[in-house]
Amino acid sequence: MKNKFYHFLCIIMAFSLSLSAQPDEYKPDPQSVLQLIRKEKIKHVLPLAMRNNKVDMWIHVTRAGDPDPLEYEFGSTSGYLIFTDLGDRIEKAVFAGYFGGEGGIEDIDVTASTELRRAITGYDYGKQNFSVYKEITNYVSSYNPKTIAVNYSDWISVADGISHTQFEKLKKILGPKYAKRIVSAEDVITEFRSRRVQREIVVQANTLEIARQKVLNKIKKIIPGKTTLGEIGGARIYFSEKSEPLSPPLATSWIRNPEYVFQRGDFFTIGDGAKWMDFGFGSFGVDTKTHVYILKEGETSPPKSIQYAWDQGKKAQSIMRKHVAVGMTAGESLQAIIDAMEAEGYIYTPFTDDPREDYLMLQKALKNTNKSGFYLDLHAMGNNGGDLVTVGPSIAPFRRDRDHVVIHENHIFAFEYAVHTNLPERPGYPISINFSNPQVVTNYGVEWIQPPNDKIILIY
Repeated sequence: MKNKFYHFLCIIMAFSLSLSAQPDEYKPDPQSVLQLIRKEKIKHVLPLAMRNNKVDMWIHVTRAGDPDPLEYEFGSTSGYLIFTDLGDRIEKAVFAGYFGGEGGIEDIDVTASTELRRAITGYDYGKQNFSVYKEITNYVSSYNPKTIAVNYSDWISVADGISHTQFEKLKKILGPKYAKRIVSAEDVITEFRSRRVQREIVVQANTLEIARQKVLNKIKKIIPGKTTLGEIGGARIYFSEKSEPLSPPLATSWIRNPEYVFQRGDFFTIGDGAKWMDFGFGSFGVDTKTHVYILKEGETSPPKSIQYAWDQGKKAQSIMRKHVAVGMTAGESLQAIIDAMEAEGYIYTPFTDDPREDYLMLQKALKNTNKSGFYLDLHAMGNNGGDLVTVGPSIAPFRRDRDHVVIHENHIFAFEYAVHTNLPERPGYPISINFSNPQVVTNYGVEWIQPPNDKIILIY
């Protein structure tokens, strides 16, 4: 049954991609897709996120003029959005002055009276008049929740959406009894966002394919001796016979000067962004590296040293892939990958996210050895930038605060790492080849939703 489903999913993806090349009137409607994602996540993912984290009620508080970190999940809101676990389903209650907007959540079970809605917007009631919020007080007490999750966190910003004044106000509305039962919603939000529904995976896969096609078109435009890095954009040179190694090294041995002219014998990486569907916020990102070599006269393949260094990187992906699985924590996955890579003869060179210091460290680690080093940054992706504030299990030495986060089914992540290898042409300056392809973790393991790095593309 699952194989049939994924075959059907591939058909949907192919059909969706064909639409992206059609005139605007035939393109997908972002708001309709976003509304579908929201409904499916609330129906299928939210119950798991609340129950796995032992939360009976989740109160999401927002107000107009204060950007909501969860707008992607819930739409524009101003008021109190309350989710209550009834056992067989999650009840949705909205006590709001404004809720939803275009593409917002549908099928609300409980809504506020006109009197309360006007109080929330501040039209008729003073800020100290808490009696008008009795509807919320009575609603919460009627279910007597043992735990009430609220969006505050000193760990992740997306779970820290409630302001101090709104938090104090909520405690007064709930009263002393239930205010004592408030817990952080950070674990609920982490699981709710990192568990992806199938429609999100389709959006991510289509976005990646568009970006891949854009990169292939860029590569076709490169004319050795004429085209500059600035004209192409998104490229950096790993190795060039026309340039001397940097001494002392800067951030790395890469060349990023926009005035640099591509030359025969250059080995480089290139990428590009894409938006298959622009939600206006939270659009799905791209973090893909494509590797290219410009053949010199008489060459039919890259130099053996460069090919070997790249092959060491490709080999690493097959080793790592086995150790990213549903049910593991990010920390468990990190350690399993390190152990497996070291068993295969690689040297672990944990980056600190300081490029200058990191390159000096790997130079020292790889001195007088023919072994390759590696670093890891298998970070969460999707409708987020993949940076250090991204929610989800991220497997990297400089993201250790995510070690406890569990990898759930349909987790989208950037399969990003680098492998460093000494070259005889450049003694003392290891080449550091960055591999990155966002993929998805299912119960089958890591599944490719875009072609992985399988070869060096050649320019003749």
